[in-house]
Amino acid sequence: MSGNPIQPSDNLYTWLNFNVNYNWSIPDDVKINAGDTVPFELPSGLVTPGDMSFPIYDSNNVEIGIATIKAGEASGTITFNDVLSNTNANRHGTLKLVAKGTNTGTGNEGQNWMYNKNGWIAGYDPTGVPNELTWNLALNPNEHNLNNVVLTDILGPNQEYIPGSLTAIAGSYVSGGFVSNGQELHPTVTTDGNKVIISFPGTLTTAVDIYYRVKITGTPADGTTTWTNHATMGSSEDDYSVDSSTSWGGSGTGNGDQNVGTMTLTKTDATTGAPLAGAEYELKDSDGNVIISNAKTDENGQIVIKNLNYGSYTLTEVRAPDGYTLNPTPINFTLPDNGVINLTTDQKDTAETGAVVLKKVDPDTKDTIAGTTFNLLDKNGNIIKEGLVTDGNGEISVDNLPAGEYQFVETQPAEGYVANTTPIEFTVVAGQTTPVELEKFNTAVTVTPDTGNVTLDKVDSVTGKFLPGAIYDLLDSNDNVIQSGLTTDENGQIKITDLPVGSYYFIETNPPEGYQDNLTPIEFFITQGQDSSVTAKDEAGTTPEIPGEPEPPVEPGTPEPPIIIPNPGEPGTTEPPGEPGTPEPPVTNPGEPGTTEPPVEPGTPEPPVTTPIEPQEPQGPTEPVNPEIPSEIIPPVYPTEPTIPTPEIPGEQNDTSTEPETPNTSPSVVLPSTGNNGNPSYGLGVNPGSNSGLGYGQAEFPQTGNQNNLLMIIGGFFIALFVLLKHMIKKLNY
Repeated sequence: MSGNPIQPSDNLYTWLNFNVNYNWSIPDDVKINAGDTVPFELPSGLVTPGDMSFPIYDSNNVEIGIATIKAGEASGTITFNDVLSNTNANRHGTLKLVAKGTNTGTGNEGQNWMYNKNGWIAGYDPTGVPNELTWNLALNPNEHNLNNVVLTDILGPNQEYIPGSLTAIAGSYVSGGFVSNGQELHPTVTTDGNKVIISFPGTLTTAVDIYYRVKITGTPADGTTTWTNHATMGSSEDDYSVDSSTSWGGSGTGNGDQNVGTMTLTKTDATTGAPLAGAEYELKDSDGNVIISNAKTDENGQIVIKNLNYGSYTLTEVRAPDGYTLNPTPINFTLPDNGVINLTTDQKDTAETGAVVLKKVDPDTKDTIAGTTFNLLDKNGNIIKEGLVTDGNGEISVDNLPAGEYQFVETQPAEGYVANTTPIEFTVVAGQTTPVELEKFNTAVTVTPDTGNVTLDKVDSVTGKFLPGAIYDLLDSNDNVIQSGLTTDENGQIKITDLPVGSYYFIETNPPEGYQDNLTPIEFFITQGQDSSVTAKDEAGTTPEIPGEPEPPVEPGTPEPPIIIPNPGEPGTTEPPGEPGTPEPPVTNPGEPGTTEPPVEPGTPEPPVTTPIEPQEPQGPTEPVNPEIPSEIIPPVYPTEPTIPTPEIPGEQNDTSTEPETPNTSPSVVLPSTGNNGNPSYGLGVNPGSNSGLGYGQAEFPQTGNQNNLLMIIGGFFIALFVLLKHMIKKLNY
């Protein structure tokens, strides 16, 4: 009853109801008379729960017979009346009825429950329709000791409890069936609306089987009816509930085909053969009776008349399609015709004609347009004429058009114009003598320029904020500057229009305030008639200042000659140097070789001159190392006499002999020399205890025969050349 199909392996129990759908049929050409019967059989394992008798109706809701089956039976009978007596084919129908199973169980069912319910039909009215039901309540099959047992049965619609009909019997369940012990119980029975309340005082120790009856009303004679109750049980052990239903009834359908045939008429144009819709016909039988007064041809030009009883008929056109002349010739036919019961025929109508003139016009100049190609179609989209071209006057003329609806569709525009494919619809009226005049406008072709536009969006690389004030140059694919000094506006954009098709790139020449340079080229391609857009991102921060362009290096020329002491005399022969030992302390109180200039207060010593021109803050691969400043600077001693004085060392006894000087093992930075190896030199000696190497306070003035001077000049030249080349490379990257 739940709608699930039954499988062959399913158990069809007696307490279950089932819906049965049964198909019946009668062979063709078997005559059916009133009172004839045909049997039907239920599936194996099913019987009816009660007596049934219900009518069978055809598709027009006319009763054609009655189906009957007795309670507990598996076979029934259909009895026909005379409705199908004039049919000879396709007699078939369906039966739908309620059945119940015949399987009483294996004896194992029923021991795993505490409360159960079942029901069935208990009585019928004189017409065979049920008017009473019996409900069966069963409880405590395992014979527990139960106290305070109260049963409540909620009756469904159209049920009423019959007072005094309840009986309760004590007993046991043996092999799945109830066996009475002969003791009748007397519970208290009350009703509350549609509730039947059954209370047992004391303790129940046995299984109990309860029966009571209800009166039912409103049951239809045909169709299926189901009655459903909901019952509950309360006890000292637990609460339980159960639903139960019982059903009755059936219905049936059936039809058959009479000795009939079909006539199909096709209406066409006498010239083109095109089907014609809208023609109306009248059908009469052989006695002149009008069977159909206004059968109308459809969009295929057809009238299909079905279920015509065998006989002779006449079809006559009573209204022609629009634009056509009425054809009054009747069409006579008979069913069957030499055994053929599905007949076809056709009839042609002659169309009344008209004409049309189409003029093609420029919407701006109002000049007519020659050379536009059109197709002429009917209202159903069928091509009547194709390849029609406007003449020198911009016109197309078409004559002898049957009355009806048409449309021109442009298939090829005239040179220099855009196609206008919107259909031009018009109607030709039957007998019309003046042509239909139409106008169609075309727009001239818009030439797309060989240029395009570009928009640069400048944004913060982190926040995406638009950045005004960034300055860019625009270059083409050959690195030629097209526009320079382009500045992003308040929306962070640079917009350039009418750029010829090709490849370009932007180069940032000055970032927005507070942002670093982004020298990455921003490449893009201009497509004809298209708008391009690119995005550039800058990082917040300050870009180190780029030094200005240095002046070109000056040729060093001839170095200045060293300072020559006039008439220095011949220097004495210097003794070879002795073994170096502990460095002598610095000279702090030299003897009086002569009057000396007062020493200049030392400041930060100037770095040695290494190039003729010092570039402005050059940036190179590495930062130059500042010379180390000694902790104490010894002021220079300038002799006034041409002889080299021997300094007096404090704390030491002066020797009148010339002591050799300790050679300086560290290289000395020198000024350019004249190359005169015979001239004495003046310079600063190395402080004992100071770091060796290049540094302020350790440089010597030009020494004759010192080879470092040429190396320093060459080194300075290459440093200047490196700075210049770096600047030129950077400029080329712009």
